[in-house]
Amino acid sequence: MSGIDYDCAGCGERHRGADGTEDNPWPLIDLLHPEPVLQMNRWERLTRVRSTGEVCLLDNGSEVECYVRGFLSLPVKGEEALLVYSPWAQLSQEDYLDLAEHWERPGFRGEYQGMLANELPGSPDSLSVPVQVRAHGLMPPLIIPELTGGHGLWREEREGITRKEAELRVRSVLLEEAEL
Repeated sequence: MSGIDYDCAGCGERHRGADGTEDNPWPLIDLLHPEPVLQMNRWERLTRVRSTGEVCLLDNGSEVECYVRGFLSLPVKGEEALLVYSPWAQLSQEDYLDLAEHWERPGFRGEYQGMLANELPGSPDSLSVPVQVRAHGLMPPLIIPELTGGHGLWREEREGITRKEAELRVRSVLLEEAEL
């Protein structure tokens, strides 16, 4: 496989031969909502969810579940290429409130424990993997899988994935989008 062509949702342009490098990145694998929100019908979403592109609050009837969206990057082994997901992570209410209070301070640095709130394409059983959410001021947080979860995502984030695997994941997401 050599390069991927795609229509970019961010800039509206057609990108040709994307190879995952900084100069020619693959498309962001963007997960629009946390998994519990995706499981709701339209009425439930309207009445129980408050969401922006960065944060999501879900009233589950007994408490409010708090989610933040960030970036989870998987390096390509032996290359300067990255496969980047934009998943959601669930935080405790206490951690969410702390993050929300400090989010807009440029010098803010915070680390929170959470759980991955999406099933990542190409990474089976990744929903609920323990993660660390690292906030850096005004930037979207980094989502980093924890070793304690015992999931292969931890190894992939640290050791990388093959170019073939990365391209298969990107192509599968692009194919799903084309079918919608």
